[in-house]
Amino acid sequence: MVLPSSFPLRRWSTRRALAAAALVTVALVTGVLLSPAGHAGTPPADSPRATGTFANPIRGTTSDPYLVRWNGYYYMTSTDGCDGGWLCVWKSATLTGFGSAEKHDVWQIPSGAPNSAEVWAPEIHRIGGAFYIYYTAGAGAAHRIYVLQADGADPTGGYHEANTGAAHGQLTEPSGQWAIDPDVFTGADGTLYLTWSGWRSTSDTAQRIYVAPMSDPLHVSGNRVEISAPTRPWETVGNPDQPDQSSVGYFPVNEGPVGFRHGGKTYLTYSASFCGTRSYAVGLLTNGSNDVLNAAAWSKTGPIFKYHGGVIGSASFQPITSEDGTADWFIVHDNTTGCDPGRRLRAQQLYWDPRDGSPLLGYPVNDGVPLPLPSGEPGSSPNTDPYASGWGDAFGDAAEGDTTAGRRTGSWTVTDPHTAALTSFGGTGWTQLFYAANPNYENFTMSADVAWHGTGTTSAYPKYGIYASYADAGNHVEVFLDRQYGVLATHAVVQGVEQPWQNSPLPAGFDPAAYHTLKVVKSGAHYTFFLDGAQAQDRTFTGASFPVLLNGQPGLVTEDTTAAYRNVTVTATY
Repeated sequence: MVLPSSFPLRRWSTRRALAAAALVTVALVTGVLLSPAGHAGTPPADSPRATGTFANPIRGTTSDPYLVRWNGYYYMTSTDGCDGGWLCVWKSATLTGFGSAEKHDVWQIPSGAPNSAEVWAPEIHRIGGAFYIYYTAGAGAAHRIYVLQADGADPTGGYHEANTGAAHGQLTEPSGQWAIDPDVFTGADGTLYLTWSGWRSTSDTAQRIYVAPMSDPLHVSGNRVEISAPTRPWETVGNPDQPDQSSVGYFPVNEGPVGFRHGGKTYLTYSASFCGTRSYAVGLLTNGSNDVLNAAAWSKTGPIFKYHGGVIGSASFQPITSEDGTADWFIVHDNTTGCDPGRRLRAQQLYWDPRDGSPLLGYPVNDGVPLPLPSGEPGSSPNTDPYASGWGDAFGDAAEGDTTAGRRTGSWTVTDPHTAALTSFGGTGWTQLFYAANPNYENFTMSADVAWHGTGTTSAYPKYGIYASYADAGNHVEVFLDRQYGVLATHAVVQGVEQPWQNSPLPAGFDPAAYHTLKVVKSGAHYTFFLDGAQAQDRTFTGASFPVLLNGQPGLVTEDTTAAYRNVTVTATY
């Protein structure tokens, strides 16, 4: 998009000179069908780690990474990191081995041609036995999509401008508008589709997501369909972090789309907001009808991945399978110094929400925190899914490297993803169980039916309730029912600072043994608490700096009390 004069170019100054600067290429499996079920500018020095683990980041100078797995190796492309004036492909036997992977120059960027300037976001695909690299190039408003085709069967061999019927291998589509970040995926019907970020017109330059059918890897066969526009607050962040349409911070962006299928649905992830901010995040589009060209069939949720702890600007998501094909993983880049070239390659295990089958990414894990190796890599153990029941530990503390806080505690019986019960008293400490769902939503409604079963003899303040949101041990909000004192009590910790308790009397005749509905409506740092449909409290929490309770996951929590929970849901996510 055209940027205000106060902003750097979207891909940063290094991209404007990519014909003579470093460039990297990105790779992904076309139409990948997944299996069921303190910052530094460079990667930190290796430190002793448990056997069978690795730590992020995997490598530096890696923007817009894209992977494809073929014939026992991973191949990667990226916007940065190549020899000057070249596109390149990295080859690694393992997902975590790209820090020392082989680099192969595969195509020399021409000079003085339409595709010689601002070469961005190359993606390597294998389609029908041939390798292609889709990329975008052009000076400013001249950006369009181009295709390279491998000279032979070797993905690290030479490439040439593909025969698309247009000059320099341009991949044309009927609108002819500005276009970047191409991705090709396969729909449920076996049709190839092209998706990209583009403008509606030269006078309407908010970046939107489009999709169009393809007759083959080199030709678009129909009109584009707009399936997403940057209309939500988390999609429009430039500078400052809390934008308004009338301010310099308003920066509407949807870009970097990646399409894939899982569990009978078509998903498309994309990056939102300005790439130079910490608020650069991943959004999700879901199509359950499999009619990819029906704009009304796509629903939007998100963000599903964004900054947390010491990791900022996490975007450019791509799913990929582990080396042995038994587990799903994903890659992203993060941001250290701006859009380019300070971005770095990261990888984490990808889970699937058992409630709706959607991607469950958790939070970005801090630099240096040990993670199990992807299944099948030398020294690895089989990857497991600790969230398969819909419940588990909190994402936040573990992502920050805290090995004790935010853990499931107490004797919980889980019936299904919406039902659980605590069966023994926990004493004076809080017993807790976390709802394993996307923790990155800024606004949502959490509801649960709660019934008291028994009270222990250890705590002076026995109670039972729910976490309205839990980001980590220093940032959480909770609401309790206290039968001993006859109150509904709310409490929070914000940026490590304890907030005052606030009590409201329970209704006359309140029966704790019966199920009662606790509901919390969260809008950023504003929380409204309801009991059985009646508003009980309304609180806004403040902190010393942005962000304040921006996101977090719900959970169940008690003190020296057994209780049952049913119909636990999170809705109205935004």
